[in-house]
Amino acid sequence: MVYDMNNIRVGEKEARKGKASPKNYHKGVRIFDSRPDEFIKEIHDALEARTYHTSKPTVCDQLCPCGKVRRLTKLPYYPDHIVHHALMNVSYPIMKRFYYYDSYASISGKGMHFASKRVKRYISEHAKAGRLYWIKRDFVKFYHNINQQKAFDCVCDLFGDSGIRYLFHEAVTVCEQGLGIGLFPIQPIANLYTCGVCREVMRRFEVRIFVYCDDILLIGEDKKEVWKASNFLEEYANKVMEQPLHEEVGMQIIDNEHFCDFVGYRFYMNRTHLRKRMKGTFMCRMHNIKDPMIRYQVATSYKGWLMYCDGFSFWCRVMGMKSFKELMVPKFEEVDGEGKRMLKGTRCSASIFVGREIIFRDAEIGVRSKFSKNGREKKSTLIQVEEHGQLFKFFTDNQKLIKTMEYVKNQDGFPFKGTLVNMNKTGGLPDYEIE
Repeated sequence: MVYDMNNIRVGEKEARKGKASPKNYHKGVRIFDSRPDEFIKEIHDALEARTYHTSKPTVCDQLCPCGKVRRLTKLPYYPDHIVHHALMNVSYPIMKRFYYYDSYASISGKGMHFASKRVKRYISEHAKAGRLYWIKRDFVKFYHNINQQKAFDCVCDLFGDSGIRYLFHEAVTVCEQGLGIGLFPIQPIANLYTCGVCREVMRRFEVRIFVYCDDILLIGEDKKEVWKASNFLEEYANKVMEQPLHEEVGMQIIDNEHFCDFVGYRFYMNRTHLRKRMKGTFMCRMHNIKDPMIRYQVATSYKGWLMYCDGFSFWCRVMGMKSFKELMVPKFEEVDGEGKRMLKGTRCSASIFVGREIIFRDAEIGVRSKFSKNGREKKSTLIQVEEHGQLFKFFTDNQKLIKTMEYVKNQDGFPFKGTLVNMNKTGGLPDYEIE
């Protein structure tokens, strides 16, 4: 099923998402697009004969939005990205059925907001206790310290097919130690890797455990049970998983005055707020950003966070609005450095419209040209036209045409229909007029 030609094509479409746009045309995608059928056939033959081996990775450090510097592992688009997506198309639906339910990272249908809903639900169901106890534990460099053999054994417990095992072994052993952050199969493998300890804690102790990546939250009504679960978790991680936990640990409470900090939110007994650091960042960015579109994009991002907590009053105070619906996409025109409008349309030559009736929609006079005349900056006129519903634009220095555009603009005569005619029949520079 993995090396089926149709599955490989589907995997290639999934792998190219975000890499084939005009502004971000990935080098590996460009190479693949030169001979797509041949490359897919080569992947099929290599997987069928089991001669595929993972390429040599490139390791780099990258600053993430959370402020941490993470060591990422990168592989070529062809064949590794395509093979990994083809593998996960077949194996992920099976792996997902065996995940611990309250594990949320990189699982379709879950995520941070789903995690916040589950935590709020647990707190509300146990609100009669008046107070809950919680401890948060996290692994030391989780992905880099994972035992490759133990992670591979977790996969082998689900899949008996030797071909599937061979492909997962290639993905797990990319790095000399641990699992490579940034590879597509790694997060699903890591989620499966932590399921054992989560189920063991839930079976032994009267607590609830929530997991997001390497962050583990333990909540319960009984203080002793939470401590026992935390100690067992540390012992299990050290002896069974061979995965050290951070030693800084302390128990805290949840009530109407004290909160639990998890997945970007502060959970009180009777309310939920956004994390204080995120609030401060949001206020600073709204104060400093002046560009309307960037301001809208940032506000939209934080709106998604605030809608899942009691953040409506905070939103109204920062944004000066009375509801979330008041946030609208800003309307603006693209301008150059001198404030001249850069009219929309496909850039082309005026000569292609000669003798054809078109719609003259707008014009901007005095736009700076990249060409100079006698050492001085040259100004041109930008004209926007429409033909068959499609917008075009072209520059011109023809004085007759410029004067016509100035007159029409002063008389507010746009748009109008006309035919562009070249009055110079003897060759040389064109002499355009509108009929």
